[in-house]
Amino acid sequence: FLKFVDLVLSFKMAGRQKWGKRFDFLLSIVGMTVGLGNIWRFPYLCYKNGGGAFLIPYILSVISIGFPLLFLETSFGQYVGQGMTKAWGMVPLMKGIGLANLMITWYANSLYGVVLAWAACYFVKSFSLILPWTTCSNIWNSDNCVELSHTSVNLSTNNATTPIGSGDSENSVDSISSAVEYWENYILKESPGLEHMGGVRWELFCYLIGLWIVAYFCIFKGIKWSTKVVYVTSTLPLVMLVVVLVRGVTLDGAAEGIYFYLNPNMTKLGEPQVWMDAVTQVYYSYGGSGVLVTLASYNKFNHDIYRDSILISLVNSGTSFISGFAVFSTLGFMAKQQNISIEEVAESGPGLVFIIYPQALSMIPHPHIWSALFFLMIIFLGFDCLFVFQECLVVSIMDMFPIWYSFKWGREAIQAMFVLLIVGMATPMVTEGGIYVFLLLNEYGGAGWCVFFIGTCEFIGLAWIYGVDRYYKHVKEMLPHISATWIKYCWKYVGPSFSMGVLVYWLTLYKPLEYKSTVYPVWAQVLGWCLGLSSCLWIPVFAVVELARSSGGIKQVMRL
Repeated sequence: FLKFVDLVLSFKMAGRQKWGKRFDFLLSIVGMTVGLGNIWRFPYLCYKNGGGAFLIPYILSVISIGFPLLFLETSFGQYVGQGMTKAWGMVPLMKGIGLANLMITWYANSLYGVVLAWAACYFVKSFSLILPWTTCSNIWNSDNCVELSHTSVNLSTNNATTPIGSGDSENSVDSISSAVEYWENYILKESPGLEHMGGVRWELFCYLIGLWIVAYFCIFKGIKWSTKVVYVTSTLPLVMLVVVLVRGVTLDGAAEGIYFYLNPNMTKLGEPQVWMDAVTQVYYSYGGSGVLVTLASYNKFNHDIYRDSILISLVNSGTSFISGFAVFSTLGFMAKQQNISIEEVAESGPGLVFIIYPQALSMIPHPHIWSALFFLMIIFLGFDCLFVFQECLVVSIMDMFPIWYSFKWGREAIQAMFVLLIVGMATPMVTEGGIYVFLLLNEYGGAGWCVFFIGTCEFIGLAWIYGVDRYYKHVKEMLPHISATWIKYCWKYVGPSFSMGVLVYWLTLYKPLEYKSTVYPVWAQVLGWCLGLSSCLWIPVFAVVELARSSGGIKQVMRL
């Protein structure tokens, strides 16, 4: 049967698309790697881990792990010319990596759809006569709500301190900013816990459906169509980021915010957590999901993937660094306006994008314009990843079952099937208890330990099982001019060592997931681990199957 599939593949893969222009691949990768993590995670990590001192472990991690992993995945995909599910057939013992990557990509795209629905809601509300997160006169506000113009906010506890000049300290502990209440009571309509899922937030569900309809018609014809969209969605967010940066650095208090962002604390370099955060950030933004393998498979065999990998690394890390200036200049302004310290407003993740930044933008002249511009940037950043992940899901299934290439509407049908599956998985995340499901899937399924495990297996599969010298010869076949023998040592020693170290460190310090100091119930923790294992288990399962099928033992399996 497998021989039959390979025979069919040889005839049907003629229908597999290729990049039309050189920049099609480059911009698609940039759009995928430069995502929300560059905006809502890196600046906070930099501030938290010693400011400018954090750049030392970060840059070292990029050189020794990030770039080698990026180049490994892209060169691998370009050499085999197949998606992530079929590419690992080159290393039979590691065939399961393809399906593991497929599962993670599916989970990640479900998460991105929800984030886009949140951002779309904020974007539309930015055109309201009065920004709804700035007032307390709405039906979702409580008696403890304090409007932004009268409060100093401590978002680490989601409480606000005493209104400036009021002299009232009795009720200060219970005061909650209007932005927090808008996020929790209106956008999420947050339930008491995971056991109380509540009803569907129909407004968010409509945004979710609408966004996926737009996405479908942008990518249902494959890269021939999606690249036209990516030229806009990958470049416009960078332009918007520059605009937000220019506006931010001109605000009163911006200098204090930037100083807070970059002020070096060299003593932090002695803390293991700082180095772990650097490696983790690099992993999340540089690869490990198999998407790069699929995108590179559309390249011509002699495409200069080494040059592109360098450019992608510079744009990716450069955007992360520059976004810190945009974020902390604005937060410095906000802190000065409210006469509070920057520690009280510094935040990462959704809290930065959907609570703190809307507050900060509401204090700038013409807040509606800046809010709309900011959330449009978030939507475009999310769309880039969503387009790329969806294309990789579709082509991976079509590579596994190449008969679909012969059907006139084969790609469109597979695309529609995945859209329905992803919307079905995302629907629980737009209910009243959706934030709990979102965090559970994000922590265990789309990120966390499983990403490090798969990345470690990729390094081991190509550098140790297949052979680093053997694989480097394939790279030289594609790029005869390249002279980068140093990267072989990163592939064989540095990459797998650091990846395994982060994995062990993560597992050693594992704590049950919690939200607002409430620990998830045991059954939810078990469900989370099952989500992670649903991707990672494919690797040992396929390895055992290959060994069982082989009459010559492990040596025969490793001999290709």
